[in-house]
Amino acid sequence: MTFLVILMLVVTQVIGIVQRTWVRSNSRVSQFREARTSFDVVTRTLTQATLNTYWMNDFDVLSSDSIGQSRSKAKSYVRQSELQFICGPTPTVLTQAASNKSNYPGHAVFFQAPLGVTKLVTVSATSTTEASTENLVNLMCGRGYFVEWGTDASFRPAFLDSLNTVPLRSRLRLMEFSPTAEMNKIYAEVNRPLVDNTTGTNNGKKWYNTEVFSSNNIISSNETAQSRAFTRPVAENILALIISPQNEKQLKTSGGSTTPLYAIAPNYIWDSTLTSQPGSSASTSNPQGTQHLLPPQLKVTMIALDQASGEYLAREENNEMREALLSQVAGLFTTASKFQADLRGDNDDKLGGLEGALVANKLNYRIFTTTISLKQSRWSL
Repeated sequence: MTFLVILMLVVTQVIGIVQRTWVRSNSRVSQFREARTSFDVVTRTLTQATLNTYWMNDFDVLSSDSIGQSRSKAKSYVRQSELQFICGPTPTVLTQAASNKSNYPGHAVFFQAPLGVTKLVTVSATSTTEASTENLVNLMCGRGYFVEWGTDASFRPAFLDSLNTVPLRSRLRLMEFSPTAEMNKIYAEVNRPLVDNTTGTNNGKKWYNTEVFSSNNIISSNETAQSRAFTRPVAENILALIISPQNEKQLKTSGGSTTPLYAIAPNYIWDSTLTSQPGSSASTSNPQGTQHLLPPQLKVTMIALDQASGEYLAREENNEMREALLSQVAGLFTTASKFQADLRGDNDDKLGGLEGALVANKLNYRIFTTTISLKQSRWSL
């Protein structure tokens, strides 16, 4: 009986430990399920980014004829595209974020992809709602992602405001900009061309900057399927989205050394309308450089907080701590060579950088990271 009692106690303790471990693990998995799903959505959509690059003639003007029309001859071929891919620190990419950097930590990305998202219309004969071009599944659409700190004032149910008992819910949210194909402003005449070679004007940021924060395009509580907002949250408690354009392999320099993969975008910034990216060396063999090209690869990293940490960060008594943390994040991830130092610190044996700040503030987090290939990069062009 004594041995049986001891055995029962041991078995009970083991079962209790296993049960607590299972509950803790299951809770941890469910906490980050939304973040994992949104990370998959972002990476899957990014792989479809395209520029639809093509060749066109570049001309030399020779003279004018008798009626004043210029005479020219073709001298070479140049790459051309009406589409754009742009990524980098959010205050650099989004004009409105520049005045309040701490509310837009991490990076933003905006691009074009054949996603086939179309506007819904009501068919009068049947009074049903359907896509106006339902068979055109490869229509070109704009898409963008960035992280924003803010409240749910614009999209929370109206009855909560009338109750006056439920406070606004402030969170860090991963936002998605997803206009329909009919509203793809990159084709608007006012924004053409993306780069005016005559004046040097770069209109590349207009097609999304004028739309992302438009009052008509931000999600609201009274929207319908026919009036769907283009800027909407896809996940809460996302601290930062980091995107690093990279080459497929390390290249050798004239001195015999190799360049790192991130050398094509050392400041994380990639703008397909530019001939050379900020911080990178201009190409001497190709005057167009990286203009109208997609980066071959993207290293995508997302830092997510669990629900308890998100609520803790939003408490009024933690405003000072939250502002300090977001300001710190806004100052990180500006130089690709310092990615590991910004994320984990310079010393591998001791947490530093962003992870050190999260641990110091007792915030539970998870880091998702992967490297994806852009099938339409076409660096052979």
